[in-house]
Amino acid sequence: MLSMAQKTFWQMVLWSAALGAVVGLFCSGFLVIWHGLDRLIWEQWLSSGVDRIWFSTLVGLMVGLILKLFSDPGSMATIIYHFHKSGELPMKDNLPIQPVSIIGLVAGQSAGPEGALTQAGGSLGAWFAKRIKLPALKRVLTLAGMGAGFGAFLGAPMGGALLWLEMLHTRGLEYYEAIVPTLVCSCVAFLTMTVTIGHGIVQPWHVTITTAGASLWWTPLAAAGVGLACGPVAKVYSLLFGALGRLVKRSRLPLVAQTTLAGLMIGLLGYFVPLSYFYGSTQIPQVIQLQEATAIALVVLLLAKMCAASVTIRGHWQGGLIIPHIFMGAVLGKIIAMAVPGMDPTLIMVCSMAAFNSAATQTPLASALIVLALTGCGEPVPVFLASVVGFLAGQGIVLIENKQSRTEGSIYHLQPAEAQLVP
Repeated sequence: MLSMAQKTFWQMVLWSAALGAVVGLFCSGFLVIWHGLDRLIWEQWLSSGVDRIWFSTLVGLMVGLILKLFSDPGSMATIIYHFHKSGELPMKDNLPIQPVSIIGLVAGQSAGPEGALTQAGGSLGAWFAKRIKLPALKRVLTLAGMGAGFGAFLGAPMGGALLWLEMLHTRGLEYYEAIVPTLVCSCVAFLTMTVTIGHGIVQPWHVTITTAGASLWWTPLAAAGVGLACGPVAKVYSLLFGALGRLVKRSRLPLVAQTTLAGLMIGLLGYFVPLSYFYGSTQIPQVIQLQEATAIALVVLLLAKMCAASVTIRGHWQGGLIIPHIFMGAVLGKIIAMAVPGMDPTLIMVCSMAAFNSAATQTPLASALIVLALTGCGEPVPVFLASVVGFLAGQGIVLIENKQSRTEGSIYHLQPAEAQLVP
């Protein structure tokens, strides 16, 4: 006969699997609408170049009007705030977040759809807990839905699931009882997307690492060096991000003006630095394959992407920054490989992709798992090492606010009578 703790555990697992199927279907529908609109506009109506400027500005106006109608739901930091405060994400916030995310993605924003999918998954998790009348599971199912939105989006269910468990806190992973339910939910969501549309939202960026370059005895030292280099650069990025936020607050411009100006800046950056346009998923392979770019051109691209990501979020457009961070890491890795010859440049780039996101978001485990899954890199040791060193080098970076320690205990600790000591 199952104990109360065992029943609670299996309830979490089963409801997490059911939630994963719903989140996967939502993600599939989101992708179909987004890509359909994207193809309609950029393949039939518009072309690149100057069209980016006026179209992004127009969409910025639309973003402001939508937020004015439904209210501004905030950024990823607001999601963290809602979870720590109440253990759930408001369902009503989907009304502005989903349409704003879709039109922003079409209009070249440097933020991915993970914010929208996290919001949808988390709010659905809390809704599940209420409908099945198990309020004790509310936080775990909310986390499971958030992780499933990430896992389905990234096409990396393991790393995507763990990302939100790490993202909530400055150091470590505190909701340990949510690990298995979140993994289950994320895997089911990803499988649902695979069955319905054949793949996740982000397509893998397969890379080839030369065996000779990866087997050098000093490869781990080089990976650690990459992590160390990513920390200060991520700090510069966080200072730019924070400075722009303070500038927006001091300007006291109306919300619609802020979103419209953000659209204009996104369009201008996309016109002058084309690879900074869009959130980076399809541009990362182009960066990896760049052969003749100069160091100066790469530095300009890195700064442009940092500005585009900062303008997107500080301009009240909706989205997440994981793929933009990985893009920045890829560009930085190419710069490092040019400055320090002798190692496989692709391996340096892969290490930098994980390390930069780890430094910026303080998520060392998830960052390495995501990059390994999306690149197909068969060298986990240097990638994990770079990610951990990047995490340590990035201590003090506050890019996503409202992180804090949990305040409640586990919901299914074994009771003394249920515990069994084995000699």
